[in-house]
Amino acid sequence: MWIKNLTVFLGTEPFSWSATELEERLDAHRCPPCGRQSLSSEGFVPPLKGEDRMVVVADGFLYFVHQEIARLLPGPVIKEELDEKVEQIREQEGRPVGRRERAELKDQITFELLPRAFTRSRRTGVLVDVERRRILVDSASESRAEQITATLRKALDSLPVTRPTAASATTAAFGEWLRDSASLPEGFTIGDRCEFKDGDGASVRITALDLSREEILAHLEQLAAVKVNLCWNDEMEFDLQQDLAIKRLKPLDLIQENIDNINAEDALEELMARLSLQGATMRAALDSLFDYFEIKAEATGLA
Repeated sequence: MWIKNLTVFLGTEPFSWSATELEERLDAHRCPPCGRQSLSSEGFVPPLKGEDRMVVVADGFLYFVHQEIARLLPGPVIKEELDEKVEQIREQEGRPVGRRERAELKDQITFELLPRAFTRSRRTGVLVDVERRRILVDSASESRAEQITATLRKALDSLPVTRPTAASATTAAFGEWLRDSASLPEGFTIGDRCEFKDGDGASVRITALDLSREEILAHLEQLAAVKVNLCWNDEMEFDLQQDLAIKRLKPLDLIQENIDNINAEDALEELMARLSLQGATMRAALDSLFDYFEIKAEATGLA
């Protein structure tokens, strides 16, 4: 297990549920099978296959897994069936098919094809840092992460969380970091990737280059830095976006060596060791970033 992307939610008040209660709530909201006439289903599943345990606890972190099962019914397949049906009506009944009837035919075709559609399961890990009141969703998509926290909210009846908002502009900070590495938050160094954008959406992506080069810094005269690659204490690297989402999280040599040296007796013990190792590293990195940007959870989150 290694969390590869990160969308962070901050609790606007202490989490009132214990690991035992969370276990019971998630168990009551397991992901059901996707019905023959259902487009999708979602809920929670055990992190380890063959285990009933819904929540894995490791050094103050709680880990669980959300699952969504969706039926794969490609639009071109529906369109082909619909066009064929419309043409059949025109030939046999000698009349055109209006917009309303076409929509009704589309719904009918979808209903008929659903039972024959394949299903795909998507599992997403969620790590709760109880001490820092953070919910870390392993997803690069904010909408996907919002969907998962909404499902968690239903299971818990209440989940007052909010997305982090920086007190100062992140793009301005990124530009300052690129110009002067000494301005970076404690523990961080600049990596070898970044992205610039202008107000019209035009972008320039830099990969595998020394970002201190003059020709790269020249982009800051016309464009804003919206994403930068950062290294944390030689333990991990990631791309930080302007909305503070984290992508492409990767262990570096120091932490990878610790991962490789995990000597666990079973899958559960290994997962707990990995959670403890990565959780502590991410907690420290987020502490430094959030302190730099003066991020605090305001009491305006969803209940």
